[in-house]
Amino acid sequence: MNVQPGLIPRYYQLKEILEKRIQSGEFQPGDQFPTDQCLCEAYCLSRGTVRRAIDMLVEEGRLRREQGRGTFVTTPQLTQTFFRLASFDEEMSQRGRKPSTKLIHRKVIPATEQIAADLDLKVGEDVIEISRLRLADGLPMAFETRYLAYKICPDLMNEDLENQSIHSLLIDKFNIPLIRARHTIEARVLTAREARLLQTQPGSTGFFVSRITYSLDDRPVTMYRILYRGDEYRFTAEF
Repeated sequence: MNVQPGLIPRYYQLKEILEKRIQSGEFQPGDQFPTDQCLCEAYCLSRGTVRRAIDMLVEEGRLRREQGRGTFVTTPQLTQTFFRLASFDEEMSQRGRKPSTKLIHRKVIPATEQIAADLDLKVGEDVIEISRLRLADGLPMAFETRYLAYKICPDLMNEDLENQSIHSLLIDKFNIPLIRARHTIEARVLTAREARLLQTQPGSTGFFVSRITYSLDDRPVTMYRILYRGDEYRFTAEF
């Protein structure tokens, strides 16, 4: 397995290669991991690239550093949960239901402090805001809002967003490499507007997912918020 030049950063390619070596059982919990210098020589990479890949594995709990001793493979935590978040269309199709999308609005707005912080922009910078309702067999299932800097993809304002995946458009049509995402999932009570859009009762609960998707050099590209009906949706966790 070699690290190749291309759109995907080398540190991210190395991180995935090392993760597969751990998952394969080549390194067992408690084993000392190869030093940065060994990895630099094995993969012909700079120390900075190797260090960044190792940092990501440490952040994800795959490895741990011990001062003065080195880096070690961690023991998998029994309480750690991995959620598989499939696309809405894929999820509904698997359930035998017909997915569809209704565009609520698409507009350019000035970045608020929160949006600017999440997307590493200046407050007031032009941001595309897209809100859509996701339906299954005509029943509203989720309400989503997505934000991205206008300068990144102004042509998105002219696309058919009821019949196309925004994520696929960014990758396949506009050649924006999206290489990783960070999700936050929580349960919360629907507001009156959210309940009206989702055709459910005010005060009922829903699943709220917030996601930031990153491109090259860990640059945040999109912020995505989606609220699912709690009475119609479920998440599957693999332990």
